[in-house]
Formats: sequence, C-alpha cells, structure tokens
Amino acid sequence: MMSLPLTFVTITPKTKHTATVIFAHGLGDNGLEFSNNKEMRTIASQLPHIKWVFPNAPERSITAWKGDTRRQSSTRGWLDVLREPLMYSSEHDDIKEYDEGIMQSVKHLDAFIQSEINSGISEGRIVLGGFGQGGAISLITGLGGSQWRSASDTKDGWKLGGIICLGGWLPMREKYKKRLSMHASTIPVFWGHGVQNESVTWGLSWESAEFIGDKLEVRYGQYTKVGEPGVSFMSYGVAHWMAESEMEDLRLFLKKVLPLEG
Repeated sequence: MMSLPLTFVTITPKTKHTATVIFAHGLGDNGLEFSNNKEMRTIASQLPHIKWVFPNAPERSITAWKGDTRRQSSTRGWLDVLREPLMYSSEHDDIKEYDEGIMQSVKHLDAFIQSEINSGISEGRIVLGGFGQGGAISLITGLGGSQWRSASDTKDGWKLGGIICLGGWLPMREKYKKRLSMHASTIPVFWGHGVQNESVTWGLSWESAEFIGDKLEVRYGQYTKVGEPGVSFMSYGVAHWMAESEMEDLRLFLKKVLPLEG
C-alpha cells in the first residue's frame, strides 16, 4: 500500500467497495469537518458502495492575510490567496510561487487518486471534488494535463468518473485553458454555487465556467443533463456553504456517474 502525503479521514462503504469520492475541503477547514457534515453523511448512506476520502490540506502562509492581526499567518489551504476580496487577475498567471504551490497540491491529490487505483478502483470509478479552494484544485487536478505536473510525470491527466466543484472558481484561467488534459471534454463536472456567496462570488465562479466554454460544453441549470460530459453549472440560494437542494443534486450526479454495479 502506497504512503500518502497528507493525513485524511474516510467514510467506509457499507457494501462492496466499487467506487471512490475524494473530497477536498475549503480554506481553513479540515477533512474531519466535512466527513461529519450531515448532508455528506446522508449521501454516503444512500450510496453505500462508495468510499469517501477527505484529505487534510497542508498548512501554508496566506499572502492576503499578512499584517492582519485578526488572522493567523497560516492555515490549511490548497493554494495561496493573493488578495481579498477574491478576484481573478491575469497577473497571477505569471507568479512562479503561486503556480508551484498549485502544482504541489495537484501532486498531493494525484497520490490519493493513484492509491485508489492501486487498490483496484479504476479511474472511471473515481470522482474528485471539493468545496471553495477544494473545488478549485479539483478542477485543476481532475481536468488538467501534464503541464500541471512535474517534468518526470508524462501522464496527460486522469480520465475520472467525474469532478465536483462546490463554491469554487478557476485560478490562473489562461494557463488552465492551455493545460487542459486530452480527456477533459469527456468528464462530467458538477459545479454548484450559492448566489449569496461573498467569499467566492457567484460572478467569479460563473465567469470561470464561461471562460472554458470554448473547450468544454458548459450548461447552466439544465438538470436533465447533469452527469453527462461537460460542465453542469447550478445556482442555489445560499452563501458560502452547501444548500440541501444542492446536496440532493450532488447525490443524483454521483448516482449517475458512479452507479451501483451488479
């Protein structure tokens, strides 16, 4: 069994393990908090063949928090926050340290995916997702190609069963579009966002999805196509958290992309 680079929490399947969801938490959170979420537990009980893995992001310094006495200088996070309020800037694409920090998180999540494959779960039976920063890094890891990885890793990304992005966005948009994997357009993406979200605004999230619309099919609010290849972008009447209706839609997405076998 391979050694994993980060600590994690799991929800074990209640029946034969035939699929896995790897779910990355948001900035300053941890895997235990999400594994104990009532709605997450409900979904897990309704899809008993799925194993859930919740990695803990490494501690990192947050650039936007430096000098702010109300906040700690570091916290658990998948990528740096360069400024607040959060917004996209093409200048970020040229910051080497920002790029390298994201690539390090990609490497961490790649290890969790590979561990599941080594245990006998195929790529197509694995879904990668997350909330906030976790959603952002899942879009990069799950749909990104070899340019998000080290020179020694020539694999052009994964062909996963699906990607989940809740309350997330796309950092480094220009580079992201250039670094999409050859499989990206074939992977179903569930992208949910709260219209009252002030931490990651709805506009930032929708602009991120629209930006890659020339590379992937992006659908807004088309429930009948949730779980098909491309991005299903759904809006909910909440702030920076997960709505009950969103979690029900997520359950239906997972039921479609990771169906019970046999």
